[in-house]
Amino acid sequence: ALPYLLDAVQQGDIDSKVRLAYMIFTMQVLDYSTDQQEALSMLDECIKAGSSYALERKGFCILAMSADTKQEKLKGIDLLKQASDKGNGDASAELFTAYRDGIKNYSSGEYYIQPSDSIATVYAKKAAQQGNQEGIAYVGLYNYYGTHGFERNKQAGVAMLEKALGLSERYFAANCLEPAKALVNYYKENGNAAKASPIEALLKKFHPTEY
Repeated sequence: ALPYLLDAVQQGDIDSKVRLAYMIFTMQVLDYSTDQQEALSMLDECIKAGSSYALERKGFCILAMSADTKQEKLKGIDLLKQASDKGNGDASAELFTAYRDGIKNYSSGEYYIQPSDSIATVYAKKAAQQGNQEGIAYVGLYNYYGTHGFERNKQAGVAMLEKALGLSERYFAANCLEPAKALVNYYKENGNAAKASPIEALLKKFHPTEY
């Protein structure tokens, strides 16, 4: 696949350049380059060209970097916020996770980003509106149980959970643990073990210690 990706980059496709930069950063193309600074420079070029995808990927990369400083983590959050404001649902979902769990320096115990359910919920809603699977799944979960400021509406919640499932069964089980568990329980409670079974199998595969 790499020669085709490189060809697309040479032809000026911005999204392909962003993908290549991310692959370099995460060392997925060891025979091509492993220079993370080169990857970040490529993302900067794509950001200058107006790519919200590049903003999201650079923000994600910065948060994943080993350099655990408050300045760097906040820079990553700022890039994700810019991408989110430009309509990038993945960025909104990553902000949801960041504010739900917080971002902490595990050596000192200092929180760079304090956990905040209220802010996290704002980004969950935004991600859902932008078509992101994780956002749809968690807003569906909140509707299903009537939590996080949502009135309980099981029918609407199940519809959203099933919509998230339909986007990718594999990623739904891997990335949306609590929503996936809720949908499995709903199916079982309503005598539909056949629908629950494939989701359960994936949950056991991706979350063997939690399911």
